[in-house]
Amino acid sequence: MDTMPPRTVTTAEDLLGLDEPGFRFELVRGELRRMTGAGHWHGAVTVLLTAQLTLFVRAHRLGMTYAAETGFLLERDPDTVLCPDLAFVRAERVPPAGPGHFPGPPDLAVEVISPNDSFSDVQEKALRWLDLGARLVWVVDPRRETVSVFRSRNEIRALGRDDELSGEDVVPGFAVRVADLFPTLPSPPSS
Repeated sequence: MDTMPPRTVTTAEDLLGLDEPGFRFELVRGELRRMTGAGHWHGAVTVLLTAQLTLFVRAHRLGMTYAAETGFLLERDPDTVLCPDLAFVRAERVPPAGPGHFPGPPDLAVEVISPNDSFSDVQEKALRWLDLGARLVWVVDPRRETVSVFRSRNEIRALGRDDELSGEDVVPGFAVRVADLFPTLPSPPSS
């Protein structure tokens, strides 16, 4: 994540009108942050987890999942709008369809570490999600094939490939083996 020089974008409403192809933006206490492209493996891991979580949530009518482009308006004056790689919101909290950022935090925020991210920066963002009302945060590390589960500043667990990732009480019933979150390369066709 880059901190950009001061611009006229300082509110959630300004952020909605910003269009710079190839970049996503977040607003942290009125400060605009540009997020660069994440790379193909990050995308593959994110899509795989998104598909699994979305199918489960839809099948059980638990709520709605949201893609990386979704901004969550978390603070006002100065404004904070964060965009997780994947998010889940319980059905009773989903507002009617309409424009603008989601008002408030997701119940589950998922951050997938990009090649340019440091773990400490992503951990800081995970803690910010919790501080601003998310109930559960998953930090997925494609390089190490691990997931860190954040429930609070004091309750953080690291899961390896053989462990099970659970939605706990936030996405009840959802569970997946960590190894199944990471794509396997297809075998080339035999000649």
